[in-house]
Amino acid sequence: MSALRVLPFDTSMSAPGVGVIEVKNRKARIIDVSHVITNAKQHHGLRADIVKSWATLFIAKHAPKGFDVIIREDFVARTSRQGHPVYSAWGAVDQALNRFGLNFTEPAISQSKVKKLVVGKGKAEKWEVEEAVRKWTGYTGEFAKDDESDAVAIGLAYLIEEGLIDEKV
Repeated sequence: MSALRVLPFDTSMSAPGVGVIEVKNRKARIIDVSHVITNAKQHHGLRADIVKSWATLFIAKHAPKGFDVIIREDFVARTSRQGHPVYSAWGAVDQALNRFGLNFTEPAISQSKVKKLVVGKGKAEKWEVEEAVRKWTGYTGEFAKDDESDAVAIGLAYLIEEGLIDEKV
């Protein structure tokens, strides 16, 4: 049986995260994680270019094995000032994916749904998300930033909702 490969993005302008999850025999395993930090003092155009470059390099590294699912966390802005940076980062990741002929394959999933599915409660703290990601995957490596574990949680939420993985105890 071939592995199912998931590419989840936690996309913000300040520190987006990404991961690659591989599923074999109903067990999820983290293949890689990454993030990039942009400088809030730089204009959005430059920061979006940095996000696009980072995403392009990460996708290029893993594209040869392909992706079955590409998903991101949903975001609804209350104001245009709040939304502009996030939607700029979304566009940057879209452009990086498009360079490889890829697009998001699933609708974005809300943060509260990710936490509910992965942690068991919709208002989980960052440390609880990381702990749950480790429980689901058996991952013992470092998460350099919580945006990495958040990205993996997005992919896990999809896999849990679709009934594709069993929890690792």
